Amino acid sequence: MSSTLASADGTSGPARIINRGTAIVLLLLGFVLVPALYQTEAIGIETVNMLGRYLCFALLALSLDLIWGYGGMLCLCQSFFFSLGGYAIGMFLAHHGGPEGIVDANGWKLPACLFVVYPYEVGQAPEEALLPWFWKPFWSLPVTLLLGMLIPGLVAAVIGFFVFRSRVRGVFFAILTQAITVAAWLVFSMNQMMFCGTNGLTRFDRITTSFTEVIQIDVDPAALKKQQVELAEVRRVLDTYQAAHDGSLEQDGHHFTSRPRKFLNVNADFAKLKLSSPTGSVQLGDIAKLEVAGWRLSEHSVKFALYLVTITTLLVVFLGCRLMIGSRFGRVLIAIRDNETRLRFAGYRPYVFKMAVFAISAMIAGIAGMLYAPQMQIFTPTNLEPKESILVVVWVAFGGRGSLSGPVAGALLVNLLYFYLTGWSPATWPFLLGGIIVFVVIVMPDGIIGFWKLMVSQLCSGPNPTQPNTAAVDETPEHGSGIPITDRLRALSMRQRIDAFESQLDSPLLAVDNIQVHFDGFQALDIDHYSVPHYALNVIIGPNGAGKTTLCDVISGKTRASQGRVQFAGQDITRLSEVGIARRGVGRKFQTPTVFDGLDVRQNMELALPGRQDLIRNLNRKATDREARQIDEILDRVRLIDDVDKPVKFLSHGQRQWLEISMLILSKPQLLLVDEPAAGLTDEETVLTAELLLELQDEHSIIVIEHDMEFVRLLNSRVTVLNEGRIIAQGSLDQVKQDPEVIEAYLGR
Repeated sequence: MSSTLASADGTSGPARIINRGTAIVLLLLGFVLVPALYQTEAIGIETVNMLGRYLCFALLALSLDLIWGYGGMLCLCQSFFFSLGGYAIGMFLAHHGGPEGIVDANGWKLPACLFVVYPYEVGQAPEEALLPWFWKPFWSLPVTLLLGMLIPGLVAAVIGFFVFRSRVRGVFFAILTQAITVAAWLVFSMNQMMFCGTNGLTRFDRITTSFTEVIQIDVDPAALKKQQVELAEVRRVLDTYQAAHDGSLEQDGHHFTSRPRKFLNVNADFAKLKLSSPTGSVQLGDIAKLEVAGWRLSEHSVKFALYLVTITTLLVVFLGCRLMIGSRFGRVLIAIRDNETRLRFAGYRPYVFKMAVFAISAMIAGIAGMLYAPQMQIFTPTNLEPKESILVVVWVAFGGRGSLSGPVAGALLVNLLYFYLTGWSPATWPFLLGGIIVFVVIVMPDGIIGFWKLMVSQLCSGPNPTQPNTAAVDETPEHGSGIPITDRLRALSMRQRIDAFESQLDSPLLAVDNIQVHFDGFQALDIDHYSVPHYALNVIIGPNGAGKTTLCDVISGKTRASQGRVQFAGQDITRLSEVGIARRGVGRKFQTPTVFDGLDVRQNMELALPGRQDLIRNLNRKATDREARQIDEILDRVRLIDDVDKPVKFLSHGQRQWLEISMLILSKPQLLLVDEPAAGLTDEETVLTAELLLELQDEHSIIVIEHDMEFVRLLNSRVTVLNEGRIIAQGSLDQVKQDPEVIEAYLGR
């Protein structure tokens, strides 16, 4: 795990300095330097407009960083969501765009860009064209802004529901999202789909805020005099026309304002109105300037305003993402990236969180598209081409994924390079872009933000700043009031041996009956009956391939039994998912410690808090004081209290084992499934782990899978021997050692 990703939550000093420093620099450049240069005419409005478009790309890169940098999901359909937002605002702008087009039979204005490429049927006249139903909601600006966010979010949620529930991830997820983008590109390029085909949405003219268009009519006094038309005649004609189309008409001298309730075409309906004159028939367009009210996109003030709106939106989204990543929700995302399976066995439903962040990122991409279209003044299907999605990945990788400021910086720098280098030598850009990709992968895998973080770390901490002290655990006994560990362990094991003869409750906590598991015709498990009492410790041993881990997989829901039944606490859990079984009180520790390297020790523990596995509960930012005390008590017991703020990736193997066990303890399961807890431990760590497991028996039932016979002897508990998927012996270690079948299958080999 790279250092940038490991500190993705921004808790470390260098990461905090880099993130805040980069954000401050970008804010100063965007809000102070660029406006100052524009006001002093050092740069023109076209440069400001270009920077506004690049800020839209920065917003798009930020959306990808949420799901790739923090969630670990490489998505290649961000340009699709970007285009959904762009087409939404583009349809609104086309509605209020150029004067071409007609008013259809239903009274709706057919946009100029759609009128030009309308897919007429054979024999259909132009006046018979009808505005498609899905264009109509985009006449209103508030509705358009809402739909421009909701449509990408809903599409992403639907895709995520089916994809993430099916546990599609990694390269398969990337390929699938790219395929979705290609399919959308083909659909939007077809004239028959009524999205204006390959021409795209054009003739963007102005932004209006009212539901109906407001027509501004400025009568020229000189033209009135020349055509010998009275102003009262203009008023009479307009009143007559207004009465036929409802709405209102206001007059202020030679200026008229018409607010018709029906959709009109300015050129066809107003400009051609006939006025009476001694010189003959005169049209209104001959003596007046007619214009739809609104902010014209060609005006410099509007372009500058759109730039300010874009950078303000980027700031708001950046702060919102920072708040989200700093919450428990953000830590769950990092945990999904680091080890989704571990999170599932902790009672979380990762697909719910992945759906949520996927939808949020899609909405952000949609916002970026809505800001981009009016600044570009055209939106075509080229924005859906596969290379566009790849470019977003390049921006994020170049800037540094897993750091909110990295994608913003990466998008701006790469696009500025593109602008200046293509103006100098267009043919060199593809080679330079390829070189950037190779350079980032080989030299700067953490991007420019990771590079700067390394430099700041060296300045702040001297040489080797990213290598904290990972010395071995102090082997001096810290618990037990001076009593040697071996003596305390012997006392605990004797107490366990006496208690194990009788279950503290009438029925067993776990009962496995007639379980069989087959893999492609191979029988991996065949157990007639296996049970574990309440508050008991049972050790399962056997040679490699005996079915020990498979049995735990069946109990925990990872593997579905071919036949048979598993009962836990009186309930049938045979067909439940891992999440459902974990929430009923079965905790699982894997052979290799499965903790979250991107978080520190305390954050790992906080994710294990019981009752907080749902999406809404994880919007809380911090644990309560009582929960914090619980965490401290458990960490103190396993000698991790001094490392509570240390990144998990710097813990020793034994400490990682204890951290995972501590997370299980904190989640308060009734049954612990512990797979080879002594693997790779020192002698001291082995003794302490055995002591910890025996103490846990007071509150939990425990199943331990182990190969280390000395560790099994320390536990001095009931032993179950598996071989070729069957139970061949049960009893104490001394008893099973004498069993001929065990000697042949395991101990004698």
